[in-house]
Amino acid sequence: MTFEYYAETYLKIKKVELKPSTYYRYDGTIRNKILPSFQGRIISEIKASELRLWLLNYECSNKTLTHYISMLTGIFQEAIYDEVISSNPCRFLRKPRIVKVEILPFSVKEMHQIINHVENFNFKHYLYIAFYTGMRSGEIMGLKKEDVNFEKNLMKIKRTRGRHGENSPKTQSGIRSVPILDLLRPHLQALYDHHDHEYLFVTQFGEPYKHNETFSNKFWLPIFDELDIKYRRLYNTRHTFATMMLSGGYTTPHNLAQILGHRDSQMVHQVYAKFINDGKFDFKLDINPY
Repeated sequence: MTFEYYAETYLKIKKVELKPSTYYRYDGTIRNKILPSFQGRIISEIKASELRLWLLNYECSNKTLTHYISMLTGIFQEAIYDEVISSNPCRFLRKPRIVKVEILPFSVKEMHQIINHVENFNFKHYLYIAFYTGMRSGEIMGLKKEDVNFEKNLMKIKRTRGRHGENSPKTQSGIRSVPILDLLRPHLQALYDHHDHEYLFVTQFGEPYKHNETFSNKFWLPIFDELDIKYRRLYNTRHTFATMMLSGGYTTPHNLAQILGHRDSQMVHQVYAKFINDGKFDFKLDINPY
């Protein structure tokens, strides 16, 4: 049996198991990076030494190499299930050490500079939601008016919208409620009252945005050419919210994990440890973390 056969088998299984956005990343990596090197090969003839040499030819991040190894392992595992091979050659591959990227949140000054600089109505309000809730971009684009409860000062996160369609949040814990801070409320209300569509973010053609790439490419990237601010991804609005809430002592790591949609506070402690302030932890809606 060929390597290609088991690569296709692996992808068919992953298409059922994974969310579309994750599956397309697997599909693209396997078809464009892995398969061309092992096309037509008998899978039992591919040895660990060949895989190790193959990985050495790639100049990419350790995180990307780890993804390659994980996918290769899965492909060979399918051949083990069929008893075509007796052991997985990937067990001899050493996973590279992944160095965590240092969190670089925006400062209070930078945050205000960015928001004040943006003129586009939709993107300005997108930024207010991002900076004042820590929501992921897909979660923001998936917001509907029915998700906003001004009486209870809560927004319900039920879905995410991205390049590959609309889906449930990244994890089960991603289905959650986030507080509407008093400083966010008027901006959220303005967005809510701006049109009659069920989604909060609607294009000039009256259709909901499919993803945030229009915002990122058209409005976000130019900001750093026009302002004297070090470039960070749009995702860093999430990091900024988290660090400001923790360093200001406005909430506990446990409560922040719930707001951000993490299963527990472990990731919060790992990622934001140096920003945690063990002082006061009474959560109030009239705070200004910036």
